[in-house]
Amino acid sequence: MSTTEPTTAPWRRALVVGLGLSGRAAASLLRALGVEVRGYDARAELDDPPEGLALFLGAPQPPDEAFEGIDLLVLSPGVPPRAIREQAARIAPEAAVHGELSLALHLVDFGGVPQWPAVPTVLITGTNGKSTVTALTGALLEADGRHPFVGGNLGVPLCQRLEQTLVGHAPWPDSLVLECSSYQLETLPPLPTEVAMLINITPDHLDRYDSLQDYARTKARIFAGLSTTGLAVLDADDEWTEHLRPEHGTVALVGEPGVAQVVGEGQAQELVVGGDRFPRSCLRIAGGHNARNALFALLAARHLGVGAAACRRGLEGFPGLPHRMVWVRERQGVVFFNDSKATNVASALAGLRGLDRPFVLIAGGLSKGDDLSPLRELLARQGRGLVVVGSSAEQFAAMGQGVVPVVRAELMDDAVAKAAAMATAGEAVVLAPACASFDQYKSYAQRGEIFEAAVRGLE
Repeated sequence: MSTTEPTTAPWRRALVVGLGLSGRAAASLLRALGVEVRGYDARAELDDPPEGLALFLGAPQPPDEAFEGIDLLVLSPGVPPRAIREQAARIAPEAAVHGELSLALHLVDFGGVPQWPAVPTVLITGTNGKSTVTALTGALLEADGRHPFVGGNLGVPLCQRLEQTLVGHAPWPDSLVLECSSYQLETLPPLPTEVAMLINITPDHLDRYDSLQDYARTKARIFAGLSTTGLAVLDADDEWTEHLRPEHGTVALVGEPGVAQVVGEGQAQELVVGGDRFPRSCLRIAGGHNARNALFALLAARHLGVGAAACRRGLEGFPGLPHRMVWVRERQGVVFFNDSKATNVASALAGLRGLDRPFVLIAGGLSKGDDLSPLRELLARQGRGLVVVGSSAEQFAAMGQGVVPVVRAELMDDAVAKAAAMATAGEAVVLAPACASFDQYKSYAQRGEIFEAAVRGLE
């Protein structure tokens, strides 16, 4: 480790549970701070085992000895925490519990590392749209000449950036713009927050939470550290807003007149935030849901002092994110869109409702238990066909039966070919699975890449 000033960490010995991307980032940072680190993963073998850790691999639960003497437990987001917390409470009851993101934010707030001074923090969550809002908020700040770190659940883990700054490989940003999943919020303590956004609540991850109410309350932890001068942003039309809005800070509601609205029709449509008006055409990403997402980002940027001219430059320069309703190709008058990031029904609906043409839908994967009836209703109005894939194929086929022609496909090449055969000029083929990808793919990104390759391979 190469640092110019001494560093300290408030712990001596840590156990990191789950050695994926975020777990490895947390372990590496802790080692760089001089903490003794143990690592556990349910996999018996790791492709690239992290160095310098005492490893416990291959068991469904860490052995008790992994907890002995620890004063810090780091839970990776994908690890259901209940059993691990109970085990830690029995063996190491005094140990602090963090996730990778809360660990990083706590270390910055702790102030023990001079290289990481406190900077304005923007936290963003919601069932759908949070990645787009996070990336667009960062783009608006960058258009103002600022140097934010944009990450968290999106892209680079914050612990990784802290270590890069610690060893002199990256300058410290002037703000933190962080996407937060509900899993990450489970371990988030009240830490200083200048802007906190809760975009929406729709059913998701109900295999992990006891109820939708439990899931919603977890999302609302985003407001725990909001400062008295901070800004909370929620959706005026979301049924959960009245139950989850914080009692401290300033509350701004997207969709409320005089605060943030999409007004007008067609080419005359505008994004109106306070006294600022931005032509909808400034925003290159399609769909009414993305216009609303932009209002969240604009409210955050204006609260942090970004001028209207810089906001317009940021809107105009933002290309959108991969696998989120991305235009792939037009073939024989049919447009193909990759919305592989639509891993639940609400997210799939948001993208499909923004289309200005009929569509053939490719859907299915690892089901999250969502109600599929809203998809059936949309297919009845605008659908031309349904191609079902993955472990939930039969469930989706039953949903579409009697509404549109339904065909089954095993692999993505087959699904794309069958969808292309069903669509005619003026229509679209959309991969919007409304499911997780893990039954057939490593990630939604891999699923989207394979879809795009199949589309480009069509003769």
